[in-house]
Amino acid sequence: MDLSRVVEVEVSPRSADRVLIGWRRDGGWSTFAYVDEDSGHVDPEDVLWWLLNHGAHLGSIRPALTAAYPGFDPDTEIDHATMPDRAEQRAKDKQRRLAARAEFEHARHQR
Repeated sequence: MDLSRVVEVEVSPRSADRVLIGWRRDGGWSTFAYVDEDSGHVDPEDVLWWLLNHGAHLGSIRPALTAAYPGFDPDTEIDHATMPDRAEQRAKDKQRRLAARAEFEHARHQR
């Protein structure tokens, strides 16, 4: 299943373990029932990675997931999965900038 030419995506949770995923291409709408029989619960992360693994573009996925799962941020999930040390690096960079700014201010007041 190749979703690389999908124009629009729709995500509709039906129950804890079932989500209906729909997509529109030039030829019309298609659907797929995503069912998680293992854990009994479909997370938005499951749907995100299923769509990405089948070629859907994040631009068409993002609105559908945020509508179906308010508060879920696909970009944060992707960053977390692909760059787990990114948050830690941002914190270190921020501390380094704050220290440099404080040192600059201290030197400026010493003159």
